[in-house]
Amino acid sequence: MFYDTKLEILNKADFIPVQLIMADVQPYRKSFSFEDGYILETTYRAFCPLESILQLNGYVRMGKDIFIILDKKEWSDYMELYLYRCKPDFALEVEE
Repeated sequence: MFYDTKLEILNKADFIPVQLIMADVQPYRKSFSFEDGYILETTYRAFCPLESILQLNGYVRMGKDIFIILDKKEWSDYMELYLYRCKPDFALEVEE
């Protein structure tokens, strides 16, 4: 694997970066269906070191895009994440 892409792990409460990790990010398509009829298509999967603080349903930033972690699998020496890109108008407004 080539850990050549920077991922910022974001705090869920205020979306401030709490950790920077290097990952091997690849284009990937996988559908997640929910009971209420929603279907989400993941667009990337990322392979990361196990020691990162990634959480299911957590947020990561890659470049200018923000992704939510829809699924996470832990293997013997790495972690595999399935990422869903948030809408382009996904606002991260901080209350003043």
